Amino acid sequence: MLFVQNEWDPPPLAGQPMAITELLDEMALLALPAGSRVVTIDEARENLPRASKILIAMQSLQDLAHDLTEELEVLVEQLPPHDEHVVEVADQLGSLVKEWQFLGDALEDTGARVAGFDPGHLEWHGVVDGYLVLYSWSQGEDDIEWWHPLDTGINGRRPLVEA
Repeated sequence: MLFVQNEWDPPPLAGQPMAITELLDEMALLALPAGSRVVTIDEARENLPRASKILIAMQSLQDLAHDLTEELEVLVEQLPPHDEHVVEVADQLGSLVKEWQFLGDALEDTGARVAGFDPGHLEWHGVVDGYLVLYSWSQGEDDIEWWHPLDTGINGRRPLVEA
């Protein structure tokens, strides 16, 4: 079967990472979430070890916060709101939230964002074939070797093609 491309369909992307200076549509940058920045694949790879450690810490905090939230729900059903134990667990949960925010800021400094926790999945805004995309990495992978368009998730990942 012969594939016929319509003139209004963009050509399929090959997967070549590029610098931001090669972005074809600078207006795409307006869609970036606050605090996000565009990185090269080399920058993303350079920051991967730090970003993956931060992700592990966030996963641990998420588990602790879940446990403390469940404990707090049980306590408020059994004890008055100002009971010493209720206040102690609520303070612990508040401290976890502050630590989570600190880790989120540290992750943002790497250019990465969390795209999933189980399994851990990180993404960086980058440029592939002239288009704004997301570089994609999942726990268990040795390197950032995937990307996907902004409008797809991990299931839309495609391999990077590097010269």
